[in-house]
Amino acid sequence: MFNYDIFINELDELLEDQEMELEVRDLTPGIHKYAFKWVKAHVSANPDTYPQKLLIRFGRGQAYEKAYSIQVSGEVNKLPEKYRNI
Repeated sequence: MFNYDIFINELDELLEDQEMELEVRDLTPGIHKYAFKWVKAHVSANPDTYPQKLLIRFGRGQAYEKAYSIQVSGEVNKLPEKYRNI
């Protein structure tokens, strides 16, 4: 079962074992399923490196056949400061 998915154009966009800011979609069942969020995370092509699974999708939604693993270290707020408390 996947915890997150991400839409990318090429696999080269994912830098393995380096912290990156990514826009992922949360696949956790519940009211917030399919919510997009910006996160800081480490990604690996080895599905056993990190505790959560990442499904890779390409531009038109095609799923990549191999699972990646991801470890989210926190969310990133991309909203400008003046709009955060409206």
